[in-house]
Amino acid sequence: MRRSEDSIGFGSSPSDGGVPVFGTLDCDGPLVVQALASMLELIREQLGMDVFFISEFVEGRRVFRHVATAPAMGIIHVGGSHAMEDSICEQVLDGRVPNLAHDLRVLRTRQPLPEVTKPIGTHISVPVVMPDGSIYGTLCGFAVERTVDLSARDVRRLEVAAQATARVLAQAAGHATAG
Repeated sequence: MRRSEDSIGFGSSPSDGGVPVFGTLDCDGPLVVQALASMLELIREQLGMDVFFISEFVEGRRVFRHVATAPAMGIIHVGGSHAMEDSICEQVLDGRVPNLAHDLRVLRTRQPLPEVTKPIGTHISVPVVMPDGSIYGTLCGFAVERTVDLSARDVRRLEVAAQATARVLAQAAGHATAG
């Protein structure tokens, strides 16, 4: 459930002896959008990828909720979607494709992959698991028609970013987060 009654508000102030209480963030509000956009752009630049995005799984579809792309890439856009079976996300989640594929073009010669992956070289993806254990979607990045030298350490960093993303989204939706 998305709530937007408060943008970030204080319930009581330290001056009256109270502890600051933050209100609920709006999942599509400017603070959440800016925080996730900044994180995606930082990850995209540090890993040398062309595109990074956060997707949400909705009624059998992968929906792009937050996107960072290299200048003039314009391959995917916020709000765009694909059927899950037409995305690589489902294959990453069920283990048919590893979290890090150095070159999907090579992997394509060994197993069937969705058509939308044809121009992708390096691909990295991890699930965004909400505090209640449900899968929100994925945090993914890819390079178009080239490979990037990434490692298991980069996958671990992405997992940490996915955990932070889940906490931000849970707080924005008004759900408590654990530790």
